[in-house]
Amino acid sequence: VLVETRNVGIGQVIENERILELPLNGRQVTDLITLAGSSVLMQQNTLGGNPGSVKISIAGGVDFGVAYTLDGAMHNNWFDNGNLPFPFPDALQEFKLETSGLTAQNGGHSGGSVSSVTKSGTNQPHGDLFEFVRNDLFNATSYFAAVGADGKKAQSSLKRNQLGGTLGGLMVKN
Repeated sequence: VLVETRNVGIGQVIENERILELPLNGRQVTDLITLAGSSVLMQQNTLGGNPGSVKISIAGGVDFGVAYTLDGAMHNNWFDNGNLPFPFPDALQEFKLETSGLTAQNGGHSGGSVSSVTKSGTNQPHGDLFEFVRNDLFNATSYFAAVGADGKKAQSSLKRNQLGGTLGGLMVKN
């Protein structure tokens, strides 16, 4: 169907492949919210809320007017109405950003709605290991980099390795 006739809101689903394969600085899932469009990162939380929570304006709305849900439950911080910490990116199945004429369940939030869903369980053991590398050796020297006394441009000293993994499987026998 080319035209959605049942829902007046505009939304985009960010599926599991995009969550896992897109580069995230610091592995923050909230960075993907701005990829869905019509959203702008306003500021990091500095008002005494949760560390790592962000303020995002969606469709020109106020940054405290966004509804966050995780597996159908409200996921907003009561102190500043920002988001509570999201799970690790490997634990998310998908999330959806909606705006412009939301349903009645999101009527108290004028800006938009971010609904996230975690992965469901399985009977089979599974897991993965990862390393995300950011290093100045992989980058070209910036055109605007400072020039040293020897006449060469100064290299940045960025070296960041993020190691981690996940493990899952049967917790309760069927």
